[in-house]
Amino acid sequence: MESVATRLQLGVQQLGAVLDPFRTVRSASDVPLWRGKIGSVQLEFVPHHFYVQGMVIVLAILYAINSYIGRWRNRQAVRAFTEVYTEALREEFALVGAGDDTVLVWNGAADAMLFASGRRGVDTLQATFKLSPRHDWIQSIGFPLYDILWLPATPTQVQDRVTLTFRLPRNEKQALGTFALIDKHALQRVRHKRYDLLFAKVADGDNASSARSLTEQMAIASENGDLTDRFLGEAGSRGDQQRKQLGLVEAMNGPGGRFVESFVVTDQPEVRPVSANIPSVDRIALTMRLPRTKSEAQQTLPVLAAVLDVVDALWLASNGRNSLLQLRPETQASLKKTRNEIAKVLEAEVLEGLEKDEKEDRDEARRKAQQEKFSKMTPAEQAKRKQVEKRRAQRKMQQSQTVRQR
Repeated sequence: MESVATRLQLGVQQLGAVLDPFRTVRSASDVPLWRGKIGSVQLEFVPHHFYVQGMVIVLAILYAINSYIGRWRNRQAVRAFTEVYTEALREEFALVGAGDDTVLVWNGAADAMLFASGRRGVDTLQATFKLSPRHDWIQSIGFPLYDILWLPATPTQVQDRVTLTFRLPRNEKQALGTFALIDKHALQRVRHKRYDLLFAKVADGDNASSARSLTEQMAIASENGDLTDRFLGEAGSRGDQQRKQLGLVEAMNGPGGRFVESFVVTDQPEVRPVSANIPSVDRIALTMRLPRTKSEAQQTLPVLAAVLDVVDALWLASNGRNSLLQLRPETQASLKKTRNEIAKVLEAEVLEGLEKDEKEDRDEARRKAQQEKFSKMTPAEQAKRKQVEKRRAQRKMQQSQTVRQR
């Protein structure tokens, strides 16, 4: 027995000696890149063990590079338009930009604003740029995928656009009304969730645009027929003189009209107000697809000139010095009646909301009082109260079932 045990022990030792070299052999990926010692701790760095961390670092570096390039591309995208329009606006406004060499004010990498003031008939002009998120590839990839998979009412993918908002002097005596020219390809998206355009009805006739010598690319949305006649002239040859004097139709039919997405004249806020005290915010908003080159930006200058002519005509009409855009008295009465009715509806909604909030507050106070009273009861009283509530709930359920059966 002893000899057999000795032989087994020797065999195990020999097998261990044979396998020991294989245990100590490392693969090429496990070879440490660095060895060191900190204090009494022996350290070594094996890159293969940190491939996840390495991928995260590489992705972070690529994201930072893409963010920098995207910001640069967005600034280059608005450069041609800004140079052309800064020169044109300085001929019309006393102040353009922030008062120094800075013309654009950036809010992040995809939003910018240009400010101008100091012109007759205009309180302020704000040109807001909404650009594609080129600096963020998560949004650049995610938005199109979301649009393809979920098919929202309006696309979430942002295209380069610029909106020139002319805030007009407040006119307490006359209502401006709501009138708009909208590119038919963007009609649904432009009207989506806009409160001011709820006042305007889209002219859906086959020749609604061509009857007023307007390109079929544009849809007409107007609150009143008199507004349409003032801005576009009457249908047929009777409105030629009006169209010629104002020049809006000619500008929209020109080369710059293809960049126009919407032209909105309104005295209502874009977002639905939460109170009946609606301040009159007379404004003109011109939204365009952002021109890429200086030549394209120069093609849109006649549109800008036509909008400024509309501004002047409205200012002269408000002062009684020109009747080009002067609305008929019955039109003014109709517009004011509509606004008074809307104010009453909003006031009723506000009162209803206040009553609902007060009822919720009373219910909450009663519930807290009942909980406090319940906590002060003895265990026996609490059990009795629970039984009463349980029987009451059962009776209500039986009554509801009886009503359904009937």
